[in-house]
Amino acid sequence: MDEQAPHEQAPALTLGVAIYPGYGPEGSEAAITRLLEQAARHGYTEVFTSLHLPEASPAATAGLLERLAGLAGRLGLRLWADVAPPALAALGATPGDLAPLARLGLAALRVDYGYDAPAIAAMTRNPYGLDVVLNASTVTPAELDRILAAGARPERLAACHNFYPRPETGLGLDFFRHRSEELARRGIRVAAFVPSQAGRRGPLREGLPTLERHRRLPPDRAAAELRALGCVHTVLFGDPGPSPAELQGVREVWLGDGVPLRVRLHPAATAAERHILLDVVHVNRVDPAEAVLRSTASRAYAGQGAMIEPRPAEPRPRGTVTVDNAGYLRYAGELQVTLQDLPADPRVNVVAWVHPDDVPLLDLLGPGARFRFVAG
Repeated sequence: MDEQAPHEQAPALTLGVAIYPGYGPEGSEAAITRLLEQAARHGYTEVFTSLHLPEASPAATAGLLERLAGLAGRLGLRLWADVAPPALAALGATPGDLAPLARLGLAALRVDYGYDAPAIAAMTRNPYGLDVVLNASTVTPAELDRILAAGARPERLAACHNFYPRPETGLGLDFFRHRSEELARRGIRVAAFVPSQAGRRGPLREGLPTLERHRRLPPDRAAAELRALGCVHTVLFGDPGPSPAELQGVREVWLGDGVPLRVRLHPAATAAERHILLDVVHVNRVDPAEAVLRSTASRAYAGQGAMIEPRPAEPRPRGTVTVDNAGYLRYAGELQVTLQDLPADPRVNVVAWVHPDDVPLLDLLGPGARFRFVAG
């Protein structure tokens, strides 16, 4: 038996930037305005800021928040504020009364330390539509259970991981994946940060990633890994100075249909094979193979074109993209990507090779994952 159920539609994905008012040259209102305008032009919808400002006066904090929220709102952006208990109190709000924050124009509050389960649950019951964002890096399933048991509205809950300014302190992939999948399974939207390589925040200027492995990566490649995991819904630049090229690169990865895999085409690849490779979004089977990614769409797509004639067989090292030829009978036209080194097979044509930097993405593409190929 070779059929499978269709893959369930994933939740909508969103993009965001971070701003740090008063924090270096990138924290001036002029610089923040430029960033938010650029972000809006590139399809970003979320803005993160931190308000751990116990030394600021309530009036100054409220005035700053109101100006930033007004600017974000005019651009169609939602402002999230990372608010500790002192800042909440300074703004005249309590967990049971978020009216002062709603009047300022905030869309979401990220709560970290200092709030117990009843307080967080009370925040979610606000009548203003404010979302309450948990710390995805530290909240445990037991804590989430306590929050829900205290009467939290689950549709108002989201979760956002930390970023880590100091090198060597970012999260590992296994922990990140496990924690994010736990939250996603509970219906909680998950956000995470990628660093900029163009405009990093001081004083260390070592990048603000969630995952340590992303600290030196171009942000679009970091975003591609988060996209491949399938359990992250919002990606945010942690650093405040991403370039227009970085904003666009992450947008293309995050909002495009499927995880992009860069490939080098085989010089002998035919027009029919390139058609199967490049002109369709591929979906890994929900009963995934151990040795290869199998595209569920490719055989039907191949049936629309010419027969795939055999070519001389070649070895298939990990990261090789192949199309089954007529020798494989009913499997002719099936596209696969090798997850391990495989021998030559006369029934299989090699059509491309995944870029070495993108080969690690293959291990992250799970059952039902969508992926596409980009030549060049």
